Amino acid sequence: MVSVGSGFSFRNPPMFNSPVDQTQRDALAETDAVLHHYVQHSNTAPFIATRLIQHLVTSNPSPRYVGDVAEAFRTGTYSDGVNTFGTGTYGDLEATVASVFLDDEARSTTLDADVTHGRAREPLLKLIHFFRAMELDTEDRRS
Repeated sequence: MVSVGSGFSFRNPPMFNSPVDQTQRDALAETDAVLHHYVQHSNTAPFIATRLIQHLVTSNPSPRYVGDVAEAFRTGTYSDGVNTFGTGTYGDLEATVASVFLDDEARSTTLDADVTHGRAREPLLKLIHFFRAMELDTEDRRS
């Protein structure tokens, strides 16, 4: 236990690694290697692409849409025919987000009629919207 000042103490105090101590330097190198391995893994780009699309555009993206966004994440560039986005480095979020929003599936109005297209609402939010549409009031008229 480490005491700080008069009334504060940490059970697990923050530790800062020193590049001078060989054991701590090895731990830093191993941590960097593991993080680099996770980021460069072949499933990282499709995972990030799927999550970005699900949170920003549609809950049920097509495999082509996920593949295009994952490719923009891998290559770091995205071109919509007129403009080019990104710096060309792996994981460039400018290219990835541009690919998410500028893809045909994100902007197509014909997909609005498809029942499998769109974003699923959370159950509680869906219930609240239903109650508001039915003009439900509480007994004491509070909102």
